[in-house]
Amino acid sequence: MGPVFGCSFRNALKLQLSNGFIPIKHLMHVIFINTISIVGILFRIRENFLYNRKIKRTKLQFPPIFIIGHWRSGTTHLHNLLCQDPQFGFITMLEASFPKSFLSNSFFKYFMNKFLPDTRPMDNIKMGIDETQEDEMALSNIFPHTLYNAWYFPKRMMEFYYKYVRFKNISKKVTHRWKRSYDYLIRKTTFNMKGKRLLLKNPTNTARIKFILESYPEAKFIHIYRNPYTVYLSTRHFYRISMEKFMFQDVSSEIIQENIIKIYKDMMKCYFNEKKLISKNNLVEIKFEELELNPIGQLKKIYNTFNLSGLEKNKLKFENYLEELKEYKKNRFQLSKMVLNLVKKHWSFTIDKWNYNIPGQHIRRQ
Repeated sequence: MGPVFGCSFRNALKLQLSNGFIPIKHLMHVIFINTISIVGILFRIRENFLYNRKIKRTKLQFPPIFIIGHWRSGTTHLHNLLCQDPQFGFITMLEASFPKSFLSNSFFKYFMNKFLPDTRPMDNIKMGIDETQEDEMALSNIFPHTLYNAWYFPKRMMEFYYKYVRFKNISKKVTHRWKRSYDYLIRKTTFNMKGKRLLLKNPTNTARIKFILESYPEAKFIHIYRNPYTVYLSTRHFYRISMEKFMFQDVSSEIIQENIIKIYKDMMKCYFNEKKLISKNNLVEIKFEELELNPIGQLKKIYNTFNLSGLEKNKLKFENYLEELKEYKKNRFQLSKMVLNLVKKHWSFTIDKWNYNIPGQHIRRQ
C-alpha cells in the first residue's frame, strides 16, 4: 500500500514521468500502481456522476479540528483515542486510499480487506480499512502535489517539502488547486460522515497553519510534541522500514538523515511562528509523555479549551480503548553518540523550549 495506490492514471503517470529515472528493478511496482489506477477509472467516473453535486453543496456545520505534530510524535495515538467519541468524523484507510471512489467502491474494499496488513510495519499499530488514516495520503491520491508522493522519489524530498508543504516556488494555480482539492476532500468526508465535526490528523499540516486558516479561519488545532531524540530515532526507523517499500529510486542513508534533520527543523520553526495566528481558544498543545501518564486529564484539557461536550459520556469508551493498548509494545532504539550530537546540534531549540532530557536508554558509540 502506498500514497498513490488509488490515484487517477493521469496523476500516476504524471508523477512517474516528471521526477527522474526509475530503475528497472522497480518496474513491477510501477506496473502494479498503474494497473490499479486504470481499473479504478470507471469507479471514479461513476462516483463523480452520482455524488459530485451533493458534495459541493455540503456545508460544514462545525470548523474542523486538526491534529498536528511532527511524525512519530503521537499523532496517531491521539487521533485514535479521540475518535472513540462518536461525535467526530474522520478519514478511514479506505477513503484515504480511494478518495475519488470510496462511496461506491465495493471492489477495492474487498481487495484491501484481503491484502492490507493487520498492523503498520513501523510500529505495529492496528490497520484496517475502517481505521483512521491521514488526510495527506488522501490528497496524494487526488493530485500529485503533496509531500507523500516524494516517498517514491526520495532524492526530491526537500523539493516536494518546500513546494507542497511550505508553498514556496510554485505557481498560484497549484496553490489554488491544493486548497480546492483539500476542501473537496473535507466536504466529501463530511458528507460521508453525515455532517459530523471532522477530526483530521496530518503531521504535514504542522507547517501549513497559515494556509489552513485562510480556508477555515475558525479551525481548531491540537499540537502534540515528543522528546526530539525519540522522534529522530523513530522517524529514521519509519524511513527504513516503510518508505523503502515504496521507493522508485535508491537513496543513501546519509540523504535520508539529512532530510529528517532539515524537515523537522524547518517545520517546527514554522509552527512556532504561525501558531500565533491561531486564536487562544482554538489551540491546545499536548506533551506526548503527559498523554501517556494521564490520558483522561489531557483529553479534559482538549474538551475544556474547545468547549466540547461528551467527555464524561464517553469516558468508558476512552478507558476501554486505553485498556486494549496495555499489551502494545513500543519500538526500542539505541541512542548512539553520533545521533545524540546530531540531534542536539540541530534541534536544541525544541529540546530547550520543551525542557527535554536525553532518554533513559543505553547510549552506544558509533
